[in-house]
Order: sequence, then C-alpha cells, then structure tokens
Amino acid sequence: MKKGNPFIVVSIQLLVMNLALRAQAQSADWQKVVWRDPQVRYLLADMSLGGNVGLYRDYAAREKDPDSREAIRLWDAGVRVVNTNEIERRWVTNSFGKDGRVMRVVQRGSNRTIIGNELVLSNDGAFSQAAMRLALLDLTLSPLVSSAPFSSYQKQAKSQQAVAEALRRWAEGCRVMNASCFVASGKPSKRQLTFATTGLPADGSRVVLNSDVPYPEVNVRYFLADIYLGGSRDFYHRVAESAHEMGCQEAVARYDAGVKITNLDQLERKQVDGKTLITRKGSNERISGSQVKLSTDL
Repeated sequence: MKKGNPFIVVSIQLLVMNLALRAQAQSADWQKVVWRDPQVRYLLADMSLGGNVGLYRDYAAREKDPDSREAIRLWDAGVRVVNTNEIERRWVTNSFGKDGRVMRVVQRGSNRTIIGNELVLSNDGAFSQAAMRLALLDLTLSPLVSSAPFSSYQKQAKSQQAVAEALRRWAEGCRVMNASCFVASGKPSKRQLTFATTGLPADGSRVVLNSDVPYPEVNVRYFLADIYLGGSRDFYHRVAESAHEMGCQEAVARYDAGVKITNLDQLERKQVDGKTLITRKGSNERISGSQVKLSTDL
C-alpha cells in the first residue's frame, strides 16, 4: 500500500492525541490505570505497519499514557505483531476526521477498525497466561495482600516467568475483575484456589483482568456522569470517532442504550480552580469513576 505523506500522517496523529487529551480534560478523570491489552496490541500493530514510533514514545514519556508506555516497552524489547498479513493501515472515511478521513488499522480488505484482540504478538506463549492469572487472583483475594503470599511469589518469580509477570502487572495496578467468583484457602505455600459455587479448582482461563477490556471502567463511568450532569454527549462521540478512544465510545454506547446512574442525585458537575470536575454534592474533591453506580450493576 502506498504510504501517505509522513508530515500529514504525523499531524493527523497529533490531532488525534490532542482530542483524546481534551476528552480527559473535559472530565478531568485521566486516571493512572493499568494499560489495556487490546489497545496496546493496536498500537503495536500501528507501529509494525509504519506508524510513527517516535510519536508514541514521546506521548508515553510526556503524558504517561499507560497504553503507550506498555506498547513502547514491548516494542523496545523486540515484540512485533505476527499476523500483519491479516491487517492494514489505511485512511478510512470518517466525518469527524480532518478532510473527512482518519488513519486506522483495519482488517485487510475492509474498513473495519480492529479492536486489538485479533492480533498475535511474537511474545505470546512466552509464559503461561493461566498461571499468571491465577497468581493475580491469589493476590487479589489475599486481604490487603498479606506479606506471606507476596513474599512467596517474589521467591517463585526468580525462576517462574509467569509469576514474575504477575508481580509486574500487580505493581502496575492489574487486578482481577471477577474475583468474587473464586475462593482462596490454605496457607500461601499450599494455596488452593477454587470456584466459589462448585468448589472445583480455579481455571486461569476464566480469570478476567482489568487489563483485558479495551477501556478503563473508571473512566467510562466518569464520562457517563459528566454527560448526565450536563457534559456534551456529542463531544465524547466526536472524540471516540476521531481518536479511536474506546472509553469515550463505551460511555456513549451505554448512554445511548439507556444505562442510568443510580446515585446521580449525590453528584454534581462544577468548576473548581478552573477545571470542570464531577464531585459529591457539597465537596470540591473530584470523585473516582468507581464511585459512580450504574443501573446495570448487580
């Protein structure tokens, strides 16, 4: 495929990143969250297909964006997308983009923007995903992460790559989202992890991490609160379409689907020190998206 003018490509990418930052600024909830694996894979695909590595490197260093930081870490370690024959980097018609188009990584021969889960990386299989997820499950279930299991894993990490990866992810904020489905029992050296309902041994492939989804849940909830309290739904829609910002896209999708905020009466949107914040009524402290309760919550 013929490459576009590199100066035009860079300017479009800078515009995309600026729009994403504006979305974060409008809601003031640019959380320090763990990276999102689908998005990391998407960024690696973009770089593997000729995207500007220096741009992502600068964004990772300057904005501390977790997705870009993890993608650059992997890129510098030599990790590449294996199945590039199934995807391509191309201009796609989009009314929100400059000149009516945006640069996307799509499924080859189509205009469907990939999510990232479709991609295979050269380091996939370097360690057991199941073992890594079970270690994270144990750490998540251990009350306040008592020193005993953590110390045990630190020793194992010296010889077991899956455990070393679990500890690295834990330190970056990776947690198990469906931990309530499991039970941990026994001493750290003889830990038993089982399904809560059946008592059968826990299956690592059934452990869901907060890095598995293509968006940070706390941001989605905060964006929803912002929209319901007077923020612009169309603004988030525009950023989602032009900047491939999955958190904005999910917030708009839930809003359009009629998902409600059940504790909206406890929140307010106001200016604090020149910033638009969502706070609890009577407070000037910004809330976390985790404090926003939805009608879809169990």
